[in-house]
Parts: sequence; C-alpha cells; structure tokens
Amino acid sequence: MASVRGAAPVDLVRVWRGVTVCGWDPYAIGMASPQVIIGAQALHATGWAMGVQLDVDAGRVDPAAGLPVGVAYFGDGAMSQGDVNEAFVFASTYRSPVVFVCQNNQWAISEPVALQSRVPLVERARGFGMPGVRVDGNDVLAVLAVTRAALDRARRGDGPTLVEAVTYRMGPHTTADDPKRYRDAAEVEAWAGRDPVARFEAYLHGVGVLDDAASDRVRELADAAAAELRAGCVALEDPPPLSLFDHVYAEPHAPLARERAAYARYLASFDDAPAGTAASR
Repeated sequence: MASVRGAAPVDLVRVWRGVTVCGWDPYAIGMASPQVIIGAQALHATGWAMGVQLDVDAGRVDPAAGLPVGVAYFGDGAMSQGDVNEAFVFASTYRSPVVFVCQNNQWAISEPVALQSRVPLVERARGFGMPGVRVDGNDVLAVLAVTRAALDRARRGDGPTLVEAVTYRMGPHTTADDPKRYRDAAEVEAWAGRDPVARFEAYLHGVGVLDDAASDRVRELADAAAAELRAGCVALEDPPPLSLFDHVYAEPHAPLARERAAYARYLASFDDAPAGTAASR
C-alpha cells in the first residue's frame, strides 16, 4: 500500500531495520507509519475520521465534495483486540468516514480463526450498527469493487463499513513459526491454487489485456524492485543515538532536555572505559 502511494522500496524496510520510527513522510503520501501494537491503527483511523467531521463543522471541509476517508487494515487476530472494538463503537456512533478492512488469513499464529470466533467475523459488524461485507480476499477485482463501495458510502457521510477479506497465510506467521506443526499440507496446497496474483494474471491473459511478453516484463520489473530493496536495506546506516529525542515532542521542553543530557552522559561513559572492559567492547 505504501509503495502504491509513493514510498520508495527501501522506505518499506527502514522501520524493520530499526533505523527510524517511520520509513516515509506520512503527510507526503497520506499514509500513517506501521503500527506494531495489534489493532491500534483502527483507533487512529477513527480518530482521524472524527477530525474530518470536526473540519466539516468548522467549514474547513465541504461535504458536498465528498468527505476524506480513513482506511484501517488489520488481521483476523486484531478483531479480538479491545482497540478495534472501541474503534467500531466510536466510528459507528458518530457515523465517521472510515473503512475497516480485516484481512482474515484464517490463522492467528497457531490457532484457527474458528477458535477465535463462533460466527464469521463480518457478522460482528451488525452488533456495532454498521454494515459488513465478506469478500474473496484472493479476488483482486472483487476486493477493489467492495472497497470502492465502502469508500463511496463513507464519502457520502453514511458512516463506516467493515470489510472481511477472506484469504490464507501461505507461509509462517513469524521467522520463529513452523506452520507444518499445526496445518494440514493438503489445505495449504489447495489455497496455493488460489494465489491472487496468478489468478489475476490468468484473467488478464484470458481477456487479452496481457500477453507473455508483458508478463515477462512485469517479472523483470519485480526482480529489479526486489534487488533495489535488498541493496537499499543493506546500505541503511544506524542513526546517531541522540537523534532518538528529535521527534518525540512537537516543541522542546526542559524534562526532555534533561533526559537527552543524561543519555549523552551515559554514551560518553563508554568512551572513558579502560581498554578490555565490557563497556569498551
């Protein structure tokens, strides 16, 4: 998503390398930074959308031109988080212009989604007083159509929508996860045949939009982007330690200055350590 909105390939990995708190300028591409706290982005999107409504009341946004809309993406596991459910309450109550998209990949680490919810996740929308739509998450055009309809509804001022995109996690949840311990190989194989990229490529071939030469060109572009990302990631440098304090607050203040000075003294203590000690290493 960030790449589509204008972020460079290397921007996508800056946070995961630990060299910054955000890999891109959120104001420049209109997308917030990655959220590590599970489900918290739903509250952020809802708060932003409620701010849009305040802008309408203040005359800063013309509702006749269509409201700006916030979109929050999260996984099936986040549906059990308090933050997500609280976001649903506020968004529905105030009919805020926000769309919630749940990517249901059916496995929250080693537990199936059926253990988390006794009903399809989309049915929870009714309890909050907003519409819900369940869509094949591996069908590119279906997801596009459903998302557009939800966006149009929000732009009209008709409030939020929950979209449940049903897909499947093909790989492990994390690098420490071994999905072979809890998933049936036949199930994984069946879902491999529903790969959304392969399906959409086959569709484009079928309608004559894409030919073999164009497919090869797309793969070449993808390989080049991957190479650019890897090279950019390897070349990233650690920021100066004291830059940690640069963007914590909008304005400097005395307590922050004291913390910065204390950390500077701590860093300097390593320079004064005798050779061969733990501090010098």
